[in-house]
Amino acid sequence: MKIFVDVNIFIDIQRKRKGWKESFAVIKTVLDGVNEGYISALTPIIIYFLRRRITSEENARRETQDLTDGFNIVDLTKDIIREALKEERIGDFEDAIQFHSAKKVANVLITRNKVDYMKIANELEVLTPEEFLKKVEHCS
Repeated sequence: MKIFVDVNIFIDIQRKRKGWKESFAVIKTVLDGVNEGYISALTPIIIYFLRRRITSEENARRETQDLTDGFNIVDLTKDIIREALKEERIGDFEDAIQFHSAKKVANVLITRNKVDYMKIANELEVLTPEEFLKKVEHCS
């Protein structure tokens, strides 16, 4: 399955937030070759930026590489930016970029802030890590 993973899933893992193990399990499905994983070109930038605030340049780069290794990166194109800027159903510009990037390549968008994507759920399946893991468990 082609899955698009929102940046907040990676942040779960970095910060060991509630549900981080489920977020890691989603990432692992990509690393194990079970699913084809995609991320926005924004994702490594955001991960690096957040890590650089608390660690060295070298560590921030290495951790960003380690977390995103194995994922296909969706180019941040002029069309995606324009679509995201015009997107009125999603209140946050970064979320709109994630959505329009996902729509180009994937069957499902996996995110922690599912509620922000409710108005577009008819265009792309939007699941939390827990929902996604249940779904793939039932399919196997």
